[in-house]
Amino acid sequence: MKILSIETSNKICSTAILEDKNLIKKIELNNGLTHSETLIPLIKQILEETKLSLSNIDLLVCDIGPGSFTGIRIGIATVKAFTDSLNIPSVGISSLEGLAYNIKNEGLICSLIDCKNNNCYYSLYELKNNAYTLLEEPKADSVENCLNYLNYKYSNCKITFVGDVSIYKELIKNTSSHFILLDNPNTELNTTNLNTNITANLNLNANKISAYNLGIAGFNKFNKNGKDENLLPLYLKKPQAQRQLEGKSISIETMQTSDLDHLDISKFDNFWNIDILKDELKSQNSEFVCAKIGNKVVGFAGIKIVLDTADIMNIAVKEDYRRQGIATLLLNNILDICNEKNIKTINLEVNEENFSAIQLYQKFGFKENGRRKKYYNNKFDAILMKL
Repeated sequence: MKILSIETSNKICSTAILEDKNLIKKIELNNGLTHSETLIPLIKQILEETKLSLSNIDLLVCDIGPGSFTGIRIGIATVKAFTDSLNIPSVGISSLEGLAYNIKNEGLICSLIDCKNNNCYYSLYELKNNAYTLLEEPKADSVENCLNYLNYKYSNCKITFVGDVSIYKELIKNTSSHFILLDNPNTELNTTNLNTNITANLNLNANKISAYNLGIAGFNKFNKNGKDENLLPLYLKKPQAQRQLEGKSISIETMQTSDLDHLDISKFDNFWNIDILKDELKSQNSEFVCAKIGNKVVGFAGIKIVLDTADIMNIAVKEDYRRQGIATLLLNNILDICNEKNIKTINLEVNEENFSAIQLYQKFGFKENGRRKKYYNNKFDAILMKL
C-alpha cells in the first residue's frame, strides 16, 4: 500500500510517501511562506521525485491537530479534495499520536505540545508488542496540571515525554523521578529506499512531528478501522480570536431576520440593500452567522449553497470592531458549516484593494483563480478566489 502523508500542524510543512510502513521519500519545507502556498507544490515535488502520481496512492494521511488552526484546515481540505475527486481513502491522525510514534521503546509515552502561557496539549500512550494504545485522551490544560495528574495516576510508572519538552525540562524533572526526557532528541532510523533498494539512515528529531511516523500511524489506523468517513479538525481549545472575543462578551450565532433590527447599516462599508439581506436570511439555500454584543450585531457572514458548492456572499464587520479577530471567527464558523454540509468547493470575490481581506482568505487556503476587470466602481478588479 502506497501512502501519502501530509503534516501541516506546525510551521514546517512536510510530506512523506511510504510503502506500508517503509519510507520511500520525505520532504520538509520551512521557508516562511504559508502552507496554502507551499503544500501543493510540495506534494507535486515529492510525487515527481518518486515517479508516482496520485493515481498510485492507496491511502492519504493528514494531521488533524492540535496545532496551527489554519495549517490543520489547509491539510484537511487538501486531503478531502483528493479523496472526493479521486476516491482515495483517507484517515486523520492527531499530532499527539504522531509524536508518540517517534518513541520506539516500550512503556508509557506522554506527547506534549506547547500552546503558550504555560499551557499545553497532551495525551498518554502505551507502547507494547509494537502497538500504541491510547491511555489518556488528548486534552488542553496547564503544564503543571498535566504533570501533577500523570504523577498522581501513574505514580509508579516511568513515562517518556516527547514533543515540546525542552521548554518545561526543569519542571518535568522536578515533578517526578519517573519522568524521562530524551538525552539526544536526534535519533537515527534505518529505512529502505524502495526505488533503489538501498538501505540508508534517516535522521529524525524525536521531539518533532514527522510526516513519516504520521503515515505509519495512519497505516495502522486504516488497517484496524478503515477510512475516516468524516475528516474533521481536532480542536482542544478555541481559536485565539474566539477567546479574545469571549472576553468582550461577543457571541457568534446563527443570524435571524430579527437581528436586522439591531444592525446599524451606516457603520458597515459597501452594505447590501437591507431587503436583499432579508430575503437571503429566509432562503433555504443560504446560511448566515453573526457576531453580537448583547443584541447588537457587530459583524456577519453568509454563504449561498448550490449542491456541493458554496459562495461566500459577504463577510462584514462594523467599523469600530475591526482588527479584533471578528472576521477570522466568522470565517471559521462559515467553514465549519461547509464541513458539516460536505461542501467540496467554496468560492468568493474580493476587491483587489481590500488587502486585509485578501490576506485573511489566503491564510485559510483560498487561491486566486480569476478576475473581473473594473468590477468595483468601474475602477478596481474583483479577485475571484477558491478553496
